[in-house]
Amino acid sequence: MADIYLVGVGGQGIITASRIIGDAAILAGKNVIMSETHGMAQRGGSVACTARIGDVQSPLIPDGSADLILSFELLETLRAMCKANRNTKVVSSSEKIVPLSVSTQRLKYPIAEQIGVEVKRVASEFVIVDSRKLAEDAGAPMSSNIVMVGALAGTGATGVDRKHFEEAIGANIPRGLDRNLAAFEKGFRVTAKSGKA
Repeated sequence: MADIYLVGVGGQGIITASRIIGDAAILAGKNVIMSETHGMAQRGGSVACTARIGDVQSPLIPDGSADLILSFELLETLRAMCKANRNTKVVSSSEKIVPLSVSTQRLKYPIAEQIGVEVKRVASEFVIVDSRKLAEDAGAPMSSNIVMVGALAGTGATGVDRKHFEEAIGANIPRGLDRNLAAFEKGFRVTAKSGKA
């Protein structure tokens, strides 16, 4: 069983990424239950999705029980830590989208090192992925979400083969498939080689 908690902000392609993860699990012959919460997502608000792979009956991941947190925005990683425990793998994009509450109050967006310290108080494994740069390097600048799907696949946390992820990407985003597969590969290499996740 694998409980995956995805977080970020509206417009980052998180729901598409979660559908790819769910479809990949189905292609692998696994049971999967998904959920999504995206209240003010169109205005840059928080988005959270769950993917529970295995013998589960509910889409909700209890606090402290996620196997992997996949964050598409650095600060949103902290909001997701209620789902983590000492065995949780945390993979976050380095992308920063300053929330309105921070900019209007002229607060400082925390630096990556500060966020890393807070994450490691709960979860022992934390990897930051420069998803925007990797997407650009792959010739697919709008595909940072696919880079993050690759990073998830590279951890091996889902028990789903990469070929199923690649097939799911093709089914969900048939246009520009070669570039999206290149973006997936870039993300996959980060976590597969890091040994940290």
